[in-house]
Amino acid sequence: MSALRNANNPKTIAAFRRHLRCQNPPKFQPGDLVDFEKERGRKWPLMILGIRGNDVDVICYDGNPHLLRLKVATLGALRITKVEASTDETVAMYRALVGLDIEGEPA
Repeated sequence: MSALRNANNPKTIAAFRRHLRCQNPPKFQPGDLVDFEKERGRKWPLMILGIRGNDVDVICYDGNPHLLRLKVATLGALRITKVEASTDETVAMYRALVGLDIEGEPA
């Protein structure tokens, strides 16, 4: 079996290393749909509705949205298996459904 003809291209590797050194965007942002897995293999989804300092407003969903407030460190410690982006409209809809955008509640 022969090696791939274009494998280990130095220009590709150099470009990849430059990309790795670039500044990273925030790890989490409102609208992220995050799947995480716990020790026994059970996966749970959550949606980030907002981040306020060290607090993250998220919902879990079982047919109805359920609001939770987590610490950024708690979220960052999870074994995340998938992250997808949601639309601003979807985030606004869920924020309203769980009462985050009512008068007197900071955005």
